[in-house]
Amino acid sequence: MPRFHHRAQGATITPQDVAYGLSEGNPLAGLIDGFCLAPAAGGDLEARPVIHVQLRRGVTLSAVEGDRLAKSCQYGILRQLAAVSRDFGPSAEEDPSAQEIAIRLHAHGAGPFADAQAPAPDPDPDRHSPLRDGAA
Repeated sequence: MPRFHHRAQGATITPQDVAYGLSEGNPLAGLIDGFCLAPAAGGDLEARPVIHVQLRRGVTLSAVEGDRLAKSCQYGILRQLAAVSRDFGPSAEEDPSAQEIAIRLHAHGAGPFADAQAPAPDPDPDRHSPLRDGAA
C-alpha cells in the first residue's frame, strides 16, 4: 500500500481512493497512465489537494476533452471519498470548499512526471498508476 496521503478538511485522501476514483466508472480512464497526489501551492492556511494526472504516451486532448476528463476524474474521486470516508460527507456539508479537489492534466513525461523512470518492480510510493496499484 502506498504511504503518501493527504488530509483535507478532516478527511484523509489516500492514493488508493484516488486510484479507484480515477478508474471506477470513468469512461475516460483509458487515457490515464498515472497520478500523484500533492497539496496545492498557495498562501492560504487551508491546503487543498491537487491530483496530477499523467496522460498515456501519445495522448493529446483539446481543451474541451481535457476539461471533460478533469471533471470526470474529480467527480469519481469525490464519489469515492463520499463512499469510503465517514469524515468527508460532514466536512463537505460544513464547508463546501472541502470538495475542491483540483485535477491537473499533464502530457506523458511532463510536469511532476518529467523525472519519472520506466516502471520498476518497486515503484516510487509517491507516484501511482491506477493499473499498477490494482484499481483497474
